[in-house]
Amino acid sequence: MSWLRFEGTTSFTDSHDTVQGILGNATWFNEYVPKGDDRIAEVMLWLCHSMGLCCTIVGEYAMYRAGKLASRPNSLALYIGRPQMWSSEIAVLLQEQPTPKFALGGVDFEIDPQWSVPGKTACYFIRHGGDDFKLQIVIVNSVIACDPRSNIDLTYNLWTTFDYYCSNYAIVVLTSQNLGDKIVYVRHFLAAIGGGTARRCGSCVCMLDDSRPYYDVGCRKPENCTCVLCCMQPPSLKAAASEIVFRMCNKDKLRLDLASSCRTFEDFELDFESD
Repeated sequence: MSWLRFEGTTSFTDSHDTVQGILGNATWFNEYVPKGDDRIAEVMLWLCHSMGLCCTIVGEYAMYRAGKLASRPNSLALYIGRPQMWSSEIAVLLQEQPTPKFALGGVDFEIDPQWSVPGKTACYFIRHGGDDFKLQIVIVNSVIACDPRSNIDLTYNLWTTFDYYCSNYAIVVLTSQNLGDKIVYVRHFLAAIGGGTARRCGSCVCMLDDSRPYYDVGCRKPENCTCVLCCMQPPSLKAAASEIVFRMCNKDKLRLDLASSCRTFEDFELDFESD
């Protein structure tokens, strides 16, 4: 898809490793507690992780797991950075090697040709543990070769690409040089307050042909509305600190100076670089 483009960076994961190595074992991203015990997303993320793919789940399914949608959707959208090296398993998964039916990692796949576009999207009916689901894989063009260390950067890229209020939750594998890899449930810094631009959470539809996550969440603005997107809350202290570390500190004109003796956030010194 020409409108989806990713730089292939690893800056957010690199910053997290540095902070975690100094401040301890906690995850420093802005997280949410997942709803329910459904595990289809985690199964797919670990499968892609085992193949060395950069990927994330953003959109309706992640919103449901965050408690923002009342019922579980019947599909999930998995965004994958276009790989530079193609194994036989990756070629089959992304339909570079057309295969109507196959199995990977205990998951059975059957292609849905109606919504699949070679080289851009691959839509499947999948089955795992007796559970049937619809999976849409969207291939995101990457400027440089990317791998699982780019997962969080890809997530932030999609948050800024998509219509904001329906895409600010994600499920993703966080790789770590300190404590090992794990699934994290992350949300945008401004997810709980709706962001700073005009709201567009009214009646909208999911357009599978361009994969943009537009959903009807029952918002009734400009009337008095109490939907899950209009119940706004200020960011937590941790969310505010995470925004400083993981977004501001990745901009070209700002750097995070981490001395070896640092132990708390108060020890972080932010210096503007001269032009």
